[in-house]
Amino acid sequence: MSVHTTPNPDKGARYIGLLDTALCNGSWSEVPELARKVEKHAPDRKRLTLAARAEAQVANASHRPTSASSATSVSIHGLGELAPRLSEAIASAGKSHPDDAFVASTCLAEIHWLREAPLEALTALAYTAQSTAVSTPKGTPGPLGWIEVCEVKNAFIKTSCLESSSQHSEARQTYQSAVSRTPGYRTPELRRWTERLLAKACTYSVKNIPTPSLQDQSEAYLAFRSWGDFCQRAPASPPSSHTPLDIPRRQVWKAYYDLLSALLQQGLVHAPDANVALIPASDLLVESRIPAKRRQRDEMKRIEASYETLLIGETQFPKASQTNQEVEEWTEQVMSNWNVFCGSSWTDAELGTGGKRSVSRNALDILYRAAMKTFHSTPILRQLFTVHAALGEFELAMHAFDSYMEIVDKGKARAEKTGKHEIGFDNDDTAMLTAAEAVRILCRYGDREQAEKANEIAHSVEKWLQQQRPNSSQATQANGNHDSTRPESQPTSSLLSLKTLGATYRAIGISQAHWAQLTYESEARRSLLTEAHTNLRRAQRADPNDLETAHALALVLSELREVPAALDVLRGAIENKDGTQATNGNLGSAAHIDREKQLLPLWHLLALCLTAEDEFEAAAQMCEAAFKQFGDAQKLFGAGSRSTLDVSDSPDTASGAGQGLVDLMEGFEKETMVQIKMTQIMLFELTEGAEEAADLTDELLSLYSRLFGNPTQVAKEMIAKPPPTATSQASSRFGGTLRSITGSIRPRSARSRRGSAAGDAVRQQSVASDKDNLAVPTRNRAATTNGQLDGPPIAITITNENGVADEKSHHRHHLPHLPFHGRNHRSGSIRSKSPGRSIPEETTKEAPNEKLDSTPTQAAVGDHQQPGQPLGRIAHTASPDDLPPPTGHDDQPPRQDVHLPTTHPASAGGFTEPQLTPIHERRHKVSVLVQAWLFSAELYMRADNFDDAENLINDARRLMESLELELANSEEGSNARRLYHKGWGSSKSIDNLWAEVWSSQAHLAQIREQPYEAMDAYEQALAHFPDHAASIIGLSGLLMDIYEEKLPAEAPVAPLQPPLPSTSGSLIAEARPPLTRPNSSSTLPSRQNSVVEPEPIEIKTRKIDPSPAELSRLAARDRAYMLLSDITKQGAGWDDSEAWLTLARAHELSGELGKAKQALWWVVELENNRPIRPWKDVTPGGYTL
Repeated sequence: MSVHTTPNPDKGARYIGLLDTALCNGSWSEVPELARKVEKHAPDRKRLTLAARAEAQVANASHRPTSASSATSVSIHGLGELAPRLSEAIASAGKSHPDDAFVASTCLAEIHWLREAPLEALTALAYTAQSTAVSTPKGTPGPLGWIEVCEVKNAFIKTSCLESSSQHSEARQTYQSAVSRTPGYRTPELRRWTERLLAKACTYSVKNIPTPSLQDQSEAYLAFRSWGDFCQRAPASPPSSHTPLDIPRRQVWKAYYDLLSALLQQGLVHAPDANVALIPASDLLVESRIPAKRRQRDEMKRIEASYETLLIGETQFPKASQTNQEVEEWTEQVMSNWNVFCGSSWTDAELGTGGKRSVSRNALDILYRAAMKTFHSTPILRQLFTVHAALGEFELAMHAFDSYMEIVDKGKARAEKTGKHEIGFDNDDTAMLTAAEAVRILCRYGDREQAEKANEIAHSVEKWLQQQRPNSSQATQANGNHDSTRPESQPTSSLLSLKTLGATYRAIGISQAHWAQLTYESEARRSLLTEAHTNLRRAQRADPNDLETAHALALVLSELREVPAALDVLRGAIENKDGTQATNGNLGSAAHIDREKQLLPLWHLLALCLTAEDEFEAAAQMCEAAFKQFGDAQKLFGAGSRSTLDVSDSPDTASGAGQGLVDLMEGFEKETMVQIKMTQIMLFELTEGAEEAADLTDELLSLYSRLFGNPTQVAKEMIAKPPPTATSQASSRFGGTLRSITGSIRPRSARSRRGSAAGDAVRQQSVASDKDNLAVPTRNRAATTNGQLDGPPIAITITNENGVADEKSHHRHHLPHLPFHGRNHRSGSIRSKSPGRSIPEETTKEAPNEKLDSTPTQAAVGDHQQPGQPLGRIAHTASPDDLPPPTGHDDQPPRQDVHLPTTHPASAGGFTEPQLTPIHERRHKVSVLVQAWLFSAELYMRADNFDDAENLINDARRLMESLELELANSEEGSNARRLYHKGWGSSKSIDNLWAEVWSSQAHLAQIREQPYEAMDAYEQALAHFPDHAASIIGLSGLLMDIYEEKLPAEAPVAPLQPPLPSTSGSLIAEARPPLTRPNSSSTLPSRQNSVVEPEPIEIKTRKIDPSPAELSRLAARDRAYMLLSDITKQGAGWDDSEAWLTLARAHELSGELGKAKQALWWVVELENNRPIRPWKDVTPGGYTL
């Protein structure tokens, strides 16, 4: 008698639990034995054991490899024997154990589905729909874990059957229902089937919707979010356990990233409202948009890392004849998203910690990891060049481009020889656009060495255009195999798109024009500009709406003195309506803003061209239009925003409140605005006089403060110890020469004199207004709005001879509405550097006990403008009536300013605008500030405010000393080469800026009739930068004055004590060298008192040497000639009429009258088309935008 004949309920319950565990864990080898024991101790659960055995057989059948087609067919066919038994068990099921019937019906549906019978499977699943909610009665053991697995399996089989039978609407609803429930991950089989269901839901949502709507994208996004949440909790199963039913996680992560990329490109974000999944980011308020975009960026990074980990880990390094296409496609998508993140539609605040630089660094890491899985991949090299350039790492960028150029050039040569495209190479359009971008970066941010490299690249591109290429891209070459027939070929230029062709010819033209300014071969300059003009015309014909082509073409035409043609090009580009069309949504708005920023140099160039045509009123209107194109002042400068060098971490700053469009500009665009303001002030000086224009320097420095930061703060950051207050004892206001806007000497007009009582009253009122509204006591200015201590301001005090402050305010706040009702022509256009004429002094009304404690640096927004007050001194911002009352007024109580802008985002486009490194940004800010100060100093000189000019020059000198010291303390260190060469990024080199400072100091000394101090300063300028045109012109004028004996060769030395009357005359007469010509009889030595007479024959044959004084005069003339001859052959002075005029004087003094006439005729030609400012001042980017 057997001891096991009687069932044991306790053992039955235990074995049912073990069977459930084995099913949930996928331990199929244990299922038969456990099923036998369950049947023995729980004979009423035979349906469960039947389904369990069937599940084990199904699992083993579905795990067979697909390559073993015969074995797989037999296995799946053998499953058909289980279907009748399962159907019978389900039909005879009672109410005692409905879960057993549910499990059996699920297994039956799976068998029908594996045998590709979707209708039978759906019929079997009909029972499960009724049994899902039914549970095992209380106290009865049941396979609770496996029932949960069967529920997920039912949903998976049902959706698969509905999809295969083309019932897409029902399948879609089933997927949505499955995704809405919390995915299970407790047991291996539950994780396996849940992952299969979610993966299938994700792939179905992106594959079966060709043109998805916002609702479709929202459903797909929810499915992928459920998948992502599930994968974060559930560990990945080993690859060995994967079956054909499993979708690889890498494939799903890639689809997830594809969806997020599509949402990013469309400007959609996940809505904070649970009822709506996705909405346009532009529909959200700033307070909601920034957190939503930060979540989007974080999610993108998380999915990006998950997919990249699988891709890099599962990809092998290719052979030389292979390409890893998935890796290259991945990097292309990363770069596409990087372009959006670093474009103008995203700000640093929305990107979170690190901002755009962090995004670029992350992209670089991805590219370098991808490069380890590719072999000579031109797309990855191109992308490395793009991102390094965007980070301002130009050396690394050009290293990547050199490798790219070498590989592409060799590949094109092979393709021309074989007539076959090579797999894995960039197409011709992409290669041409990349080379064009390299030329643009080299010409825009590089120095002479980079200009030579740009010229070489342009030559290579010209060669590419003529290379023969196959007509069809289908003719490809792989693994070195060649077809016997060679396809027809044609030049590459005929296969390029018009946009690419335009960019290519533009790059060639820009490189030629840029090299024309730097070449030492003066005879080749004209031909280079002519070739540049030809190529830019080709570019314009290929792409008529391109603004960069129009700008470069107009600038070249202007330099060729074809000003009317340049005006036509500029007007056509600005008035072109096709270029203003943009796409819908926030990206379209960003593209429109980018176009307006690109138009800034065109407006400025248009204004300068109009001044060359003597249309000064129209030129002033163009300067106004450059600002007005952005809209009102609040849109351009922000509502009460204040720009500082240090971005605040206040909540309002992070939210972007109070920002304006200027906060979205890069450094060169900001400098262009400053240059436009300088031109505007010079036009105002031309009509209203130098004294009135000098009052507008406040506006210039206020604009600089808003764009780059408080000038005082810039100086504070550069100078460890702030400079002391610059107070000085001023001499007569009218003690020098007054130069017109174009530099010619002319007497003061009655219009520029302000000696009337009415004028004095106006000035006194202006001074009082300045003191009431703007002057802040030093003790109250110790702390800035962000809580940082501010250093002592750089103050200028204007005093008379008696030490009392003068009544004239040089920095009053005057809105230049530009009343152009004066003359419409220039009075003289040739500057004179001679200090020979002076203006008589005028008496001025004094205002005792008034002291102006304001300087151009204090007049900036950052110093005196109160928080929240709009920028009110720019001509285009607002009318005086629209300005708010001063701070402290009853209608405007004081409040703390917390509106600080974030750093600007780079412009959108295929190639993101570079963000310069911190040291380059600092150098650029200081360079612009020095230029603004020196411009103001020159303006003060023309207004006879010499002390203001001297203080500004001294401030610029101190700032330059600090910049040079900071450069020396940097990681790269300082040497003569780094000081002399511009290097990457900055607008001018350190030595060039020093030359500007010393040249301004020399000019001031000339006006003060201190020629020897001026010569010393000019020598200092040339010691720093030997090719400084203004210093060469000024020094040459003084040297020729020495030759013409208008000026002694050496400064007279004052005696320490009065000499004796009896000897003073004879001593001075003996010490003074003769200044007459060598041919003059006075230069012969006197022999009347000689004791020994020389032989007569020696007197006739001996050649008399010139005296030291005569040699000094000749040396001065010859040096002036050498300097002028050299500078007029270089790009810095070949079109400078003053240099040629001074050279004509040198020719005349040398007796070369023919050359003097030629030089004078060239001066006349230059003056006929000379703008009010040099063409190079249009924009710091040269021929690029």
